[in-house]
Amino acid sequence: MENVKALRQRIPNEKRQECLKLFEQGYGYKKTAQLAGLNTYTVREYKRRFAAGDNSWAYRGGMTV
Repeated sequence: MENVKALRQRIPNEKRQECLKLFEQGYGYKKTAQLAGLNTYTVREYKRRFAAGDNSWAYRGGMTV
């Protein structure tokens, strides 16, 4: 059986910062995920953190999802 962690990918800074910009423009997580080409559940977590005032996720070296 293949290791599930091996299938995970890091989201590039550019994609996370694209999400941040879309949130700042008022987009919701579903539309942001669609526009950025990312998993809806990943972007939903970004949106929750954005709403709480935490934007550190957008500037990390990569978030494992």
